[in-house]
Amino acid sequence: MFFKQHPDQAESVKLGLIQLLGKENETFMGKSVPPGTYSEEDMEHYAQVIEAVSELNDGRALPALIGAMTTGGIATGGILRFGDKALGPVLEQLKNPDGMVRARALAIAVTILKAANNDVSRTRIKDLLRSSLRDTDASVRTEAVMLIECRDERQEFVPVLQDLAKNDPERFPGKTDDGVDSDWYYPVRVQARRVLRDIENNKTCKP
Repeated sequence: MFFKQHPDQAESVKLGLIQLLGKENETFMGKSVPPGTYSEEDMEHYAQVIEAVSELNDGRALPALIGAMTTGGIATGGILRFGDKALGPVLEQLKNPDGMVRARALAIAVTILKAANNDVSRTRIKDLLRSSLRDTDASVRTEAVMLIECRDERQEFVPVLQDLAKNDPERFPGKTDDGVDSDWYYPVRVQARRVLRDIENNKTCKP
């Protein structure tokens, strides 16, 4: 509404919002920021900036939205609006040193490729999942396992899922509900076993 009423200001306001999100990403997503540094009001302001930029539907906003993609659905929705145009920049984030960023990039990339619904995109998805199952970060491996559950060709991944269910090394103190892993909690193993059970029981995926 604002841009229609004030077309002479539209360009400067759009650029200002995009630049603001870029700065806010550096502030809120910085690794050196101690937990609890920002108040609820600060975080609400950040979310409002993300929402405003995601609604611009301006290609120049894509890098800033990608910078915020680990914050949740608003940024993700903004990225997905660009469809195939977002795929390249999102795939670049699979090289990011932050495992959480790689995990989110994987999920978004699979969503974009799934929309294409052709042989090439399906092959790329399988390649991405296979590669991510070998990622050094457990959050990426877990994301890949969960994404496999909703694939039509999930049966193809049974051997690697069986290996992860037995041998994935990521662990924390604490028992799992099934008691398989003694006094340790192995998050990737737990997810792999769950998906294997769903495959075995032909359980419908809940995306």
